[in-house]
Amino acid sequence: MRVFLKILAWLCKVAAVAFWLFAAWVGIDLDASILRGGYSSYRDPAPDNLTLILEIAGLTALALLALLPNRWLVFRPWLFVPSLLIALIPFCKIFDSPIERSDLLWMMSLMFLFAMLPLSLILSFWRQRKGEGVGYV
Repeated sequence: MRVFLKILAWLCKVAAVAFWLFAAWVGIDLDASILRGGYSSYRDPAPDNLTLILEIAGLTALALLALLPNRWLVFRPWLFVPSLLIALIPFCKIFDSPIERSDLLWMMSLMFLFAMLPLSLILSFWRQRKGEGVGYV
């Protein structure tokens, strides 16, 4: 069982690192171009600067959280809880928006990708509490 949890934690961490680095790369580039004034949509108004800055900060925090070794994040409960709460932030956007039937598969795949980082943290925390040494994951 321990080997299975370790392999599952590694797979989740690798998937989370790949997803959040790509999301940060694309999202920060897009938000920064909007902040510079490169927003060229005539239908929708440009979002306010505070929203864009918060999105950039959130993507940066999630990318850094994905890159940090789990042993640093699960060492103490007072570090684990805030890092888990930060990892759960993307779910707020999913549950905040209305879900159409045609978007259900898309939303399920996003929920699967968003769940990789919290799942990796929870598995590492669980393994660490059972006395097993936690390395990177």
